[in-house]
Amino acid sequence: MFRFCITLCIALAATAVLASPGVAADESAPQISRIDTLELPGLTAGCHICEWRPKLNQKPAAEQCGADDSGVANVGLFECGFSQECQRQCHFLRCGTTN
Repeated sequence: MFRFCITLCIALAATAVLASPGVAADESAPQISRIDTLELPGLTAGCHICEWRPKLNQKPAAEQCGADDSGVANVGLFECGFSQECQRQCHFLRCGTTN
């Protein structure tokens, strides 16, 4: 998937460069590039890759830590971040809080 996105982005950028009209016979006119970056709005958004940067989160963890007498889930400590596909993921570490 990653290689496909990169290949698609490069192919689209190359197509845009080849398709841009050049200056006619007047070579004294400055050549202006229409593409300053490889970012193509709307097209390169799918090529973005997230980096795993976990942060500690306290969340209800009934499955891992059980519940109190009133049925409220006990708190667990989770490591949460975003996968390379930019999907939020949380991994259980232990029961209790950071304090």
